[in-house]
Amino acid sequence: MLSLYAPAFLQPIFIVFQAIMANFRKTILVVSFLTTALCGVSMATVYQVGDSAGWTSMGQVDYQDWAANKNFHVGDTLVFNYNNQFHNVKQVTHQGFESCNATSPIATYTNGSDTVTLEKLGHFYFICGYPGHCQAGQKIDILVAPATSNLGPAPLSQISPSSASTLSFSNLSWAPGVLLASCLLGFGY
Repeated sequence: MLSLYAPAFLQPIFIVFQAIMANFRKTILVVSFLTTALCGVSMATVYQVGDSAGWTSMGQVDYQDWAANKNFHVGDTLVFNYNNQFHNVKQVTHQGFESCNATSPIATYTNGSDTVTLEKLGHFYFICGYPGHCQAGQKIDILVAPATSNLGPAPLSQISPSSASTLSFSNLSWAPGVLLASCLLGFGY
């Protein structure tokens, strides 16, 4: 320890310095932990349905293919852009989606630039309520899945229903940052 080799009059300075450094390390650890944890959970994505073509029945977009190439998570937002003189967006049940029946929608959107935040896990079904549009393919099934981490959890198909309730920490993207911070700051004592 450096303070053993210092003159006696410098001993109090070394003690204060060590206390400051110990608190500084703890502060850096807490800030690093919070930063990495927040980055792991606040990265919501905004998707424009149909990309540049938007929400249309003109056959330019296969909405099922469009959705199949995306990973939707809780907190993500869908933006439906369309001409509201010719289209609308109706959130429907699975049965309404399969039968293209918009008579009892869960929600109806009509302004031509509608945003829908995906607030829970599961399927969200949307169709255009104008006659013939859904049948022509203007419908989309959005599957909101749990966020995954870089740590490689087991695929959902390999998880039994009895163990599913233990998956409360499915997004561990902050863990490598905390481990790195603790190693760099010498908290392995």
